[in-house]
Amino acid sequence: MDEQSYIFHFAFTPTKLSEVRKKVEEKYRDIDMLTASQISYLRLPKILEMIRNTAEDRLEQLASEFNRRDFSVLTYSYPYSKESGQVQKKINMVLASGYTPGNANMIWEKFQREYKHIYTEDLLRRFLLKDEDISFIYSDYSEADLKVMLLPAFMHKSGIAQGLLQVMIDKDPNISEFLKKIKIKPETPLEDYLVYERLKEGLGSKGFIEKNKIVYITQMLEKYSIEQYQGLLKKYLENRTFEEFDLQVMNQALKRLHDPRERDEDWIFLLEQTRQEVNKWLVQAVLEDYFDTERFKYWKNYLRVMVDVKTLKRANDPKVIFLYFENFVVVEFGENGKAVYFYYKEGFDRFILPRTNSHEFLRKGTSDRESMLKVRDIELMGEPLFINKLHHIPKNRWMDRFTRYMKRYFDGDYSYTERK
Repeated sequence: MDEQSYIFHFAFTPTKLSEVRKKVEEKYRDIDMLTASQISYLRLPKILEMIRNTAEDRLEQLASEFNRRDFSVLTYSYPYSKESGQVQKKINMVLASGYTPGNANMIWEKFQREYKHIYTEDLLRRFLLKDEDISFIYSDYSEADLKVMLLPAFMHKSGIAQGLLQVMIDKDPNISEFLKKIKIKPETPLEDYLVYERLKEGLGSKGFIEKNKIVYITQMLEKYSIEQYQGLLKKYLENRTFEEFDLQVMNQALKRLHDPRERDEDWIFLLEQTRQEVNKWLVQAVLEDYFDTERFKYWKNYLRVMVDVKTLKRANDPKVIFLYFENFVVVEFGENGKAVYFYYKEGFDRFILPRTNSHEFLRKGTSDRESMLKVRDIELMGEPLFINKLHHIPKNRWMDRFTRYMKRYFDGDYSYTERK
């Protein structure tokens, strides 16, 4: 038998050991920073003076003379925006020479509060050269995944924040999970920037809401000023029809911007076509609140051609709804089975609707008020008024019958009749 040699290749990733290391580093980082805060006022001036007076080519030697506590003191008070650009660069060179994951993680947290600070970005990139796995972020991602994901972000020509945003757009992760995994703290300027820009880019996508959950989206939208909120809402609304609007988003919009039927000026940021979609959604909400399931299902089919709806809301008012179409009005009463009245629109607005605010109407009880809305005069003062009345019978076929009449009325054939 021929002897054969086998060579086995093993790849070992000490996951649990890495997790323990991160926890230990985080624990002692906090202790180091506490100590640094206590001695900073004594030690920091001396450290800065040495850095200012040392040439760049001698900084590595200077850094080798610092102990761990000196680097923690220098990290604790970072950034040094009042120093000249040359000195800030030298401070970065020293901190990079004394790199530890704990101190680098503290800079990562400071960057989140001042993400546009160019020297903080410079220092993070220097740390990256020291630790290509970016382990100092203490992320919940594996170090290999983190490296692939964030290396391009750190090197983005427009800055790290823009790079992170590009990762979010390209990879399209769940926003809250992504920010949590790369240790971006809530309520920081960096979180605010990334979430706002990601919402602005993503709210036009129909799958975006589903991926990020409606509760999270509305929670984030609540944070922004009215101007910012309107910009984000515009992106959301103008990429959907009213059938696709989420109830939670619309309820929030009505709360923050008020009902457009009462304060239209708060909604002028939308295109006219989108404002019409909002009105359709509002009409649908009224129908759903007013009708039982069967009648709501029927009249919902006409939302695209329904111009408006009106209801009466005072004490003793009958439960009644006026459905406005281009040339006629349908009057539905609350109880299923009551006759549905059809009127010419101009005649209705001239003779029937004004009755609801008349002295005679207001002094009557509910039943008498309802009777005043049931007028069967073909015309009044030469104005065409009554068209027809129909009943929701027979129960299993009334919708087909209504549809035949509605089709004729849309065609202008108001004399159409069928045998009962």
